[in-house]
Amino acid sequence: MIITRFAPSPTGNFHIGSLRTAIYNYLYAKKNHGKFILRIEDTDKERSKKEYEDEIIKVFELFELQYDDLKYQSINKDNHIKYLEKLIAMGLVYKSDEGPYKFQVKRDVNHFEYNDVILGNIKIPNENIENFSVARSDMTPTFILSNIIDDHTQNITNVIRGNDHSINTIKQIMLTQALSLKPITYAHIPLIHDMSGKKLSKRDNITNVLTYLEKGYQKEALFNFIIKLGNSFNEIEYLNNSESVNNFEIEKTVLSPAKFNLDKLNFYNNYYLQKISYDSFIDCVELKNKKKVEPFNLKEVYLDILKRSHNYEDINLEIENLIKNSQGEKTSLSEGELIILKDIYACVKDALTFDEFIKSLEEKELSFKKTGKIFRNIIVNFQSKLPIDSIIKFFGIQKVIDMISHSINNE
Repeated sequence: MIITRFAPSPTGNFHIGSLRTAIYNYLYAKKNHGKFILRIEDTDKERSKKEYEDEIIKVFELFELQYDDLKYQSINKDNHIKYLEKLIAMGLVYKSDEGPYKFQVKRDVNHFEYNDVILGNIKIPNENIENFSVARSDMTPTFILSNIIDDHTQNITNVIRGNDHSINTIKQIMLTQALSLKPITYAHIPLIHDMSGKKLSKRDNITNVLTYLEKGYQKEALFNFIIKLGNSFNEIEYLNNSESVNNFEIEKTVLSPAKFNLDKLNFYNNYYLQKISYDSFIDCVELKNKKKVEPFNLKEVYLDILKRSHNYEDINLEIENLIKNSQGEKTSLSEGELIILKDIYACVKDALTFDEFIKSLEEKELSFKKTGKIFRNIIVNFQSKLPIDSIIKFFGIQKVIDMISHSINNE
């Protein structure tokens, strides 16, 4: 049976690269009817924090990455030390002059190699691999040893992780062979870069998953964006969780670094935003804007707003543009426009419904095609680009008639 794992350290916020690795492990396991394990590598007691562990669990729940087992590395500390002592007894690990315990690398070969599911055959020259630390001076095992021991103890068959671990993989294969453990199949995902070609970094980029969610990026959009990020496994544009499992092919991961294209993420998010309910839309609106739109019919325009939005900021900007001129501030009209506006007022001043309003305009050949620019001027002062009929419905017929009257009397 295929068994994969995702093994984060709770030492910082959960970032986009980690989510991508978690999703790949999840999809690969489910595609092959295997098991997916979440292992919290919490042995760094100084840096590990409960809040980061909670964040990991929260992200998994939000993205519906259902793991078959949840494990904690710290529980296995005695087992790590047992294998360390075994390596020391075998004469393969020694205590260095600097203090740490190091694994003695064989020097009778020109290079070390392994077959990677994504990257193909990997060869690293012997001189590029130093005798490496497997435990600190107090015999506390390092990541290199504890990570591989846990993988074997938990019967992990496939490890999928970033290709910045390629050297670590060579070292862990050495430990596997030295301890006569069952081989593991490795796949290394090329890293994520920004559009300028630089590695996506926590310092220079927004990488925290929860930050994107707080900004209004839908979890479905992030999931869809990430599974397509650097993978050409199909031509289907929009994929949910189950469809992704069925279509996932790790072998089609692109070998070059994936480009984090915010425009593409915005494209996906616009698609999923348009599917949210009105109640969910209201949750996106800032409190100050909620109060300002209370007198109006926001439900009439929320779909039009979503069509033009990529995130919460866009939604609130559209609302602000819509209500900037709601007090009927003076607008500039040409003499010809003023004449038309008076004709408009004469035929709509007694309208009680939107349908009556439209019918009256059409009977006098004053359709929106002819009068739209004037309406947009006096109602929103050209601030909003929403369809004019939606704008009128938002403010309501009586408010619009009052705006028309106000504009005529102030010219």
